[in-house]
Amino acid sequence: MNKRPLDKIVLGLLAGTLLTVLVFGQAPQAKKPEGTENQKCLSCHAVDTLSASVHADLACTNCHQILMKGGTAELPHQKKKDIPPANCTAKCHQENHLPRAGESPVYYPDSVHGKAYLERGVQDVAKCWDCHGKHNIKKTQDPASTVNRKNIPLMCSRCHENMSVIVKYHIHAESPYQEYMQSVHGKALFQKGLASFAAVCTDCHGVHNIQGVGESHLAAKNPETCGKCHTLVFDEYKQSIHGREALKGNSDAPLCVDCHGEHTVASPKDSQSPTSKTHIPDTCSTCHARPEIMKKYGIPEDRTKTFIESFHGIAIGFGDKAEADCSSCHGIHDIRPALDPLSKVNPANLAKTCGQPSCHPGMPEKIATAKIHRDVNEKKSGAPFYVQKILFWVLLVIVTLTGIWFVPELIQRAKRSKSK
Repeated sequence: MNKRPLDKIVLGLLAGTLLTVLVFGQAPQAKKPEGTENQKCLSCHAVDTLSASVHADLACTNCHQILMKGGTAELPHQKKKDIPPANCTAKCHQENHLPRAGESPVYYPDSVHGKAYLERGVQDVAKCWDCHGKHNIKKTQDPASTVNRKNIPLMCSRCHENMSVIVKYHIHAESPYQEYMQSVHGKALFQKGLASFAAVCTDCHGVHNIQGVGESHLAAKNPETCGKCHTLVFDEYKQSIHGREALKGNSDAPLCVDCHGEHTVASPKDSQSPTSKTHIPDTCSTCHARPEIMKKYGIPEDRTKTFIESFHGIAIGFGDKAEADCSSCHGIHDIRPALDPLSKVNPANLAKTCGQPSCHPGMPEKIATAKIHRDVNEKKSGAPFYVQKILFWVLLVIVTLTGIWFVPELIQRAKRSKSK
């Protein structure tokens, strides 16, 4: 029997089956629907920047939830009110596993911006699209992104340098961007291009969890916030008397911003910096010249006054940068009480403190124990008090004798001049 016709039939059936699978199994997947939702929207709304956005692959209705009428979404919509504001966390951006606390958008509802917008309906406040953009949203790593590190200060300034916004909402900082530009952080960003190194607004204030100035444990004033970058300094500060009290929540303790400033942080080498040598006594006096604070913690109230009247203080007042200031003796970030064995002004350490190479090298221990904070108007100051009294009486006697000797002679001369 000839099997060739049968082989042809079998091969024909196999080929037909394969063709059927290819045509009917894959054709529906390859077919593109005509008239997508985006095409319907873009026929009226010309959005040129959407194609370059990170949301280019999304449908317009993923963000703009059209109000349902009769169970179906009507396109095109008839009125603007048919599309409520976008809700970026309704279906997307719900992750809460990002490495940095407050970085996730889920924190926005509890932020100062989120509470104002979502709870009180304030429209002037920053919303997702005010910071990230609308249809032109780009990845944060993109230099053109509004939330790229180098662009964040300028982006925040659009509201925080708007005087109408500042006045309306009683914002205490009137020109933070201008101040920031002149700070060590701003110069590092704008002049040196250290975008990954220089602190920007979100590093101090938070990302999506920004809180208002009235909130407790405000991130921008928390020493731990500064410590994220200034690790070694923070390690010293938290062991100091100021740091220990501040981290316990004592509102009297000075924080980083109390000494260095907020947006105006400057190098100590800058003559205008509150931590420069000529300004340190004034900076320290903001606390140490307040009687209620000094009395509360058992510290003599005259510490600032007596320093200013000392040889060191007088020299600094005349602009001498070589003289010792408060930090030269007490320390900078590692200030401790005098009774602390590690304190630089502990009696056991004074010789070393005063004998620093830049001060009085080789100073004898006995001389080093001499008091700096000495009020010459008090008997307890010892010799200076009595020397001052003696000089006062000597001067008084000289003036008196001078008057007794010269005044009569001056009167006689005046009479002779009239008689001529």
